[in-house]
Amino acid sequence: MTPPTQSQDPNSVQTQILFVRSRQRQGNVPLRIKLLQGFGTIPGQHKDWAFSTLLLLYYSQILGLTATVAAFALFLSLVIDAVSDPLVGGLSDNFRSRLGRRHPFMLASIVPTGLSVFALFQPPEGLGQPLLAAWMITFTVLTRLSFTLFSVPYAALAAELSEHYEERTTIMTYRIALGWLVGVIFIFCMYSVMFTNSPEHTNGLLDPRHYAGFGLLLSLLMMCWMTVSTVGTLNQIPYLPQPTESLPAVRLASILQQTLSALHNRNFRLLFLATLLSAAINGTGQVFDIYMNLYFWQFGPDDIRWFSFALLGAALAFVSVGPLQQRYEKHQIMIYAMSVLMVMAMLKVGLRFLQVWPENGAPSLLPMLIVHASIMAYGGSLVLIMFASMIADIVDEQEHLTSMRQEGTFSAGVSLAGKSTTGLGLIIGGLLLDWVIALPAGATPESMPEDVVTRLGAVDGLLVPAFYLIPILLMRNYRLDRHQLDRLQQLIRQRRKDAQDQEA
Repeated sequence: MTPPTQSQDPNSVQTQILFVRSRQRQGNVPLRIKLLQGFGTIPGQHKDWAFSTLLLLYYSQILGLTATVAAFALFLSLVIDAVSDPLVGGLSDNFRSRLGRRHPFMLASIVPTGLSVFALFQPPEGLGQPLLAAWMITFTVLTRLSFTLFSVPYAALAAELSEHYEERTTIMTYRIALGWLVGVIFIFCMYSVMFTNSPEHTNGLLDPRHYAGFGLLLSLLMMCWMTVSTVGTLNQIPYLPQPTESLPAVRLASILQQTLSALHNRNFRLLFLATLLSAAINGTGQVFDIYMNLYFWQFGPDDIRWFSFALLGAALAFVSVGPLQQRYEKHQIMIYAMSVLMVMAMLKVGLRFLQVWPENGAPSLLPMLIVHASIMAYGGSLVLIMFASMIADIVDEQEHLTSMRQEGTFSAGVSLAGKSTTGLGLIIGGLLLDWVIALPAGATPESMPEDVVTRLGAVDGLLVPAFYLIPILLMRNYRLDRHQLDRLQQLIRQRRKDAQDQEA
């Protein structure tokens, strides 16, 4: 059987039911489950911070790999990983087992992810450039591939827990709130305890002795959070949609077909393209973050750790998202939040060039930039919450159009866009560091030439954020509000009832 396509009459009654819940939930998802499911976002937060903040710095500034080669290694690993995302998503969408569609993949990922992360920060001593690059590529790829087995089914599971328009946003809010809270505590502790300064290294981030211990701790924490979230949500399997015998067996060709068919959905296509562009912008900006703190603002680990208090902005987003959603649609909130991100990112460096900010080293500079970071965290948190909640809504629209529930495929498709273009952003950022900014390897903040610092600020703070205008304009064309979704869900429920009556 081939799943019906979007070209068919969406109101026609399907004679076969492809997905069923063995138990219908009465009332809301329990708070305990929202928290346990939310813990699963923490390992990704840990990994993303390590990859975006420390990995390029470690391999280029400390181990001596050129920034271009190190960025290319990250790019290659992201592209390979991005290709795996829709395959894992499609497999988990169609998978049948006693443990449901998602949990077998999540359980299988835990140990390989931990071992790969540990090896990544433990390269053998004395490796030359080719072997060091090979080591970095190998274990970056293995880390990303093994973690994909967890992250894609995990994201799909979150979209399946509830069918309610507003409760979906609540579930995503718990996810992102827990990720922020535990993530910032982790980062603060890393700067305060792990990457401390010493007489030999006045900036602890440039001390090679810290990275082996960091890799071990990172791997253990990731495995811990993955286990808690996976095991803690096993009892939710009866409430999740599972494939019936009417669904065709899993085949690679059908997975690829389902992945491509997702792009026929107009709203998903818009979200996919907006994510594609946003990820390229973020990927390029992530390359510069640690360099900006070290060389543009001349902050050390003792200063950088206080940016963890940007959590206050994220907390405000978690509190305000409910009232905002009662007044605005999800895509409208996303547009407003992305606009805040673009304007504030440009103001940060623009105000320095206009000599509005205090000079580096002034006591008032750090608190002012923390306030700025809090506003950025507010906008960024709203974007993440709305994005995840919108995916769950589009899955219902897709079931209405094709009878297929493709939480994994949709999550993986957006993840593919994000990872592949984030990788492109990383390699662009590496090239800019080497060939436009001309950042010298091993330089200290005090010895960095002023013209290099100026180019670094102009590229990161003015040029890169301006491209946010494109995804903002794309999202203006998104069309799926709460009233449309409620009508679609009613039609889906009626279709299932009619199909069951026919079978009876």
